[in-house]
Amino acid sequence: MNKNLRVVDEDGQIVQGAKVILPEQMEAIEHQKRKRAVIEKSSSLFVFTEMGALNEGLSNMKNKELGYFLLMQTYVDYNNMLKGTPDAKLPMSNKELAQVLNVTTKTVSNLLKKFEGMELIHRGTVELYGKSHKAFFISSEFCFRKGVGGQHSKYKTDEAVKVFINSLQDAFAQGLQPADIGFIYKTIQFIHYETNLLVTNPNERDLFKVNTLSLEALAKLMGLSIEETSRKLSYLQWNDMYIYAKTKVGKELMVKANPFILYRRAGEPDVSLGAEFLVN
Repeated sequence: MNKNLRVVDEDGQIVQGAKVILPEQMEAIEHQKRKRAVIEKSSSLFVFTEMGALNEGLSNMKNKELGYFLLMQTYVDYNNMLKGTPDAKLPMSNKELAQVLNVTTKTVSNLLKKFEGMELIHRGTVELYGKSHKAFFISSEFCFRKGVGGQHSKYKTDEAVKVFINSLQDAFAQGLQPADIGFIYKTIQFIHYETNLLVTNPNERDLFKVNTLSLEALAKLMGLSIEETSRKLSYLQWNDMYIYAKTKVGKELMVKANPFILYRRAGEPDVSLGAEFLVN
């Protein structure tokens, strides 16, 4: 830096003790602020997604359809009704759903028809502001939100994973494909409570008995090749963070889900847990 640089005020007077920050330094500072804001924002709202759901009717669905279904779950209110935003006063319409999923209304109609046939969703009417409004509801067998006075306030969460609403919606807005979100959905059933690792026995509390999923085993469960599975784990990103971290311990490769997108434990993840997921 040029030591002769001086900071002056509007009158041209030298400001003593002022620090000169170069543009690239300012960008780095802003970059860190954005990362922290993302992490703080991610933990504000979440939906519980049931881990056992994929062992039922979802296992044969295409990843793309699974991705759309998981995205839809991030738009439920405390009664599992789809709403455009958390503070929206009316239920979500077909047109609004098409907009948030970035598809045509025809595609939305086809998705809703299929999901309804599989009993993933159902249609209903709600009375609001003196009028009846058509609404879509996702079955609580697949997801729910807990709130004081909400109909799911007493639901158990020990076999459900928190999907942070803003995080997943932001990842989709940034270019994450529906099929990739479907891949994420498939991994939810394997997230270990204590560690967020992908394991074969996610409810095991004794860490010495936890069996981590190898890349080969995970690929088989995902219905993909080892190469494709490894590629997804390596490139799926959101806000300069990886969605999965691969850690090699000895000869064993362990895969961990980003706790600011998917998290099982009570409370909010500590900011320090995001270090291993940073892209740079």
